[in-house]
Order: sequence, then C-alpha cells, then structure tokens
Amino acid sequence: MEAKDVYLVDHIRTPFSQANPLNPSKDVFSKKWGIELATHTLIEMFDNRLPDKGSTLKRENVSEALVGCSLLQHENGTMGGRIPILMAKFPFSVPAIAFDKQDGSGMTTLHVGFANISMGYSDVVLSLGFDQSTRVPIHSFGGKVKVYGTPPDSIMLDSNNKWYNDDLYDWKTSRLLFQTAQKLAEEEAEHFTKEDMDKLGARSHNLAEKALESGYFTEEIVSVNGHKENEPDNKIQIVEDPSIKKGITLDSIANMPSISTPGWAGGYQNPIFSKEDYIAKFGTEEGIITTGNSAPMNSGASLCLLTAQNALEKFNLKPMAKIVSIGYAGVDPTVMGRGIVPAAQKALKHANLTVDDIEFWEINEAFAIVTLNAVTKLGIDWEKKVNIHGGATAIGNPPSANSLRIVGTLARILKEKNAKYGLATTSCGGGQGTAVIIESLDK
Repeated sequence: MEAKDVYLVDHIRTPFSQANPLNPSKDVFSKKWGIELATHTLIEMFDNRLPDKGSTLKRENVSEALVGCSLLQHENGTMGGRIPILMAKFPFSVPAIAFDKQDGSGMTTLHVGFANISMGYSDVVLSLGFDQSTRVPIHSFGGKVKVYGTPPDSIMLDSNNKWYNDDLYDWKTSRLLFQTAQKLAEEEAEHFTKEDMDKLGARSHNLAEKALESGYFTEEIVSVNGHKENEPDNKIQIVEDPSIKKGITLDSIANMPSISTPGWAGGYQNPIFSKEDYIAKFGTEEGIITTGNSAPMNSGASLCLLTAQNALEKFNLKPMAKIVSIGYAGVDPTVMGRGIVPAAQKALKHANLTVDDIEFWEINEAFAIVTLNAVTKLGIDWEKKVNIHGGATAIGNPPSANSLRIVGTLARILKEKNAKYGLATTSCGGGQGTAVIIESLDK
C-alpha cells in the first residue's frame, strides 16, 4: 500500500491562561474544567470556523478523535478521549482515544493521526490537546495543594518498592522539570550562561508582545468565557494570552526569582560543581532557572484538523500545510530537555532533509536552556529562524496544548514568509522528545 499524503487543514486554540494552584483566582480560567476548554475548541471548529470557510465537513464525517493531556486524572479524565467529544455533540460513531506523553501529548495525537491517515485507516482526524494546571496540578507544592491519585514519583521514590533504583533513575530530579533544566544548564555550562538564558526569555516576551499588538494571534485564538484575574465573579471574555508581559527588558528578566536548586545543594544526584566552583562559574549560589527564563504554568487547549487528499476535495477544505515527517526519541529523564535534538534528527532523516532545508523552527521554550541547547547542537541560526513570534516562555505552556500550538503557528509562519519547510519540536517530561516537519503548499 502506498502511503497517502496527510494535510494540516486548520488549527485553533484557546488563550493560554496563567495557572496558579496556590491562588486559583489568579487563573482567569479557574472555573473551567480542562475538558471544557477542549470542548470549546471542538464546538468552535464545527459550528463556526468550518462553515465560515465554506466547508461542508460535519461532525459525523470525522474518522477519529485523538486527545492528549499530560495529567489524565480527576477532572482531566476523558474516558478514553470520549468525554470532550460527546460534550461537543459528536455522534456515538466517532471513536476516540487519549494519550499521555507529557509535553508531547498533543503532538503525539498528531503523530498517530498522521500514521492512520497515511495508511488509509482514517480520512479525517481531530488532534486535540489540553491541560488545566490550576485545577489539576502536577505537584503538591510541599503539600499545600491536593494532587489527585497517587503520583507515580511517590511510588518510584519508595525504597520498599522492589523496582526502586534511584541511583539509576534519580526520580527526585526527573519529577521536577525545572530541576532537569538546572542539571542541563550545569552540564552545558561551558556553552551557555544565565545571561544567555535571560536574553532568550526577554526576546520571547518582546516578540510575543509585538505579535500580540499586531493582532497576529487572533487568527488562531478563539475567545473563551473567563473572569478577571483575582476577581472570580467578574466574568469577561478572554481573547489573548495573559502570560505575555509587556515592556520586558533584559534587566527585568535578570532580576526574576530562581525556581531551581543547584546540584551542590542537592538539586540532583552526583553534582557537577562544588559550591565554590558553582559560584565562580555562575556568579551566584542560587539556581539559574528562573521565572524569567522558563515558561509559566498554564491552562488551555489546542485543536488541529488533519485530513487525507480525498477529504479536501469532498468537503471543500483548503489545507494550511502538508505533514512530511515525524520523529520521536527517548533520553535520560534527568535532562529531559535533550529530547528535542534526537527527535528532530529522526524527523529530518525520515524526510531526507537537512537542518539547512528547514527555514523556520518552532521549538518549545519550556526552559530557555532547552531551546539554546537544541539550536546549538543542531546548528540553527536561531535569531532568524526560531520562534519568530515568541515562544512558550511568553505565550505559555499548557504542555499538551502547546505542542499542537507550535505546529499551527509554524504553518502560518511558512505562509507568511513564503517558506517551504518548517519543523516543530518539544521535549517531554520523563525524558522524551517529539517533532514534526511540515511543508507549505503555497511555496
């Protein structure tokens, strides 16, 4: 069987609110379930977006719905992906499935949709990702907020568990992504400084602010009912990403508080630097991962519509881009940010392309050090080619939703810049990476 071409037809998302499990009223979506945000994108796509574009595609024409979430517990439980689909009034005949690949959960739904369409099993696939990091937090913040279910890290840190092997896996580090970023920064201290990370953080906010003011994000964002920050009873429409900060300078980023612990102070096992050497290298005894050079916690949802060629013609659809190749990889979970490089390299190899063939990149900025390490290892001119409208450091990082946002944003960038190939990629908690290459159809 010859593989079929797969097309990215459309992408929409909610605004990405700034989550706060310790003070929920600060999150403008604090009264929204994560599955509500996901459902909202489905309803918007089929009730407004597609009809407005003249498409005849209906809910009953969908082959399958693939749902990604980085924490499928409590309110985020989807009953195999079915709950948001049924809430959005899809017929019982539309099957679904849910995926958890941490930050790559959303992009993994795109991977599976790509495979199923290319092999002829599906014609129309919904690729959906969501997270609600205020209502379903991933960490208890020292027991200050409730974590639902039994966190797997508590099992893996139990020395009475026969599988316990912390010398090998270092779960204390792996479970806290900012600690994996701190370890990566120390491992790569020869190449990057805290100032380098802060510069990337400032760049991200400055570019995102410019894009916001120009209305760039309005094409992908659908407004959602929320409330004013700190005023949960004051209902308003949320139309933009609250995490984007205006007027950010390098000095303001540089003075933002640390969120990580150095290796010498117990931040990870087998520290690279002594306290004295660490201070000599970085000019501080604090961790160098800060609120300024890392993405905040966020809530939100993203939806991508994928189809085969025959569906384009049948339902009067105009694609944004063609999906060329995918890639995924596993790495040491204590430096999970390294997952981007091998995932991107695999996607390039499958597409018979090189780094130089990729004109624009969307690299998830969960942490500035992750992006800096990736562009250096891959040899990318990041100032001109990477996250040119800002990244997750500014826009926000609801993990599953953001790994789809970067694909949709990338497709728009290719069209905007009259470019041919783009690559979107993210690292994943647990030590993995995912990537996808797309091709503009307007080139």
